[in-house]
Amino acid sequence: MIKYILSWFLLLCAALLNAAIRELAYKGLFEEHLSHQISVFTGIILISVPIFYISRKWPFKDGMQAFAIGLVWCFMTDLFEFLMFFRVSENPYKDFLKVHNIFAGEFWILILIWLVIFPILSYRSWQRSTKKD
Repeated sequence: MIKYILSWFLLLCAALLNAAIRELAYKGLFEEHLSHQISVFTGIILISVPIFYISRKWPFKDGMQAFAIGLVWCFMTDLFEFLMFFRVSENPYKDFLKVHNIFAGEFWILILIWLVIFPILSYRSWQRSTKKD
C-alpha cells in the first residue's frame, strides 16, 4: 500500500503541470472561472497518465484494492487542496466548500470522482488485456 501512497506524488506532479499549463497557456484568454473549469478536464487527462502507469507497474490485485487506492488518492488530493486553501485564503472553509459545489458551476469534484473511478477502470483494462494473452 505504501508504494501507492507514495506514487500519489506523481499525481501531484501532473496536477502542478496542469496548473502551469492553465496559467501560461489559456488563463489570459478566458475569465478565471472558465479557465478553472477547463483546467479540470485537462487535469483529468493529465492525472490519468500516471494512474495508468502506476496500475501497469504495480497491478492492483483486485477491483476492491483499485477502489481503495482510488479513495486514498482522492482523500490525499482533497486534503492537499484544503491545506492550500487554508494557507492562502482568508476564509478557507467557505472557499473549500465552494469549489465542491457542482451546482454553482464548480467542476473540482469531477477530479475527485475520477481519482476513485479511473484506478478501477485501469484494473479492468489490465484484466482484459492479461486474459487475451
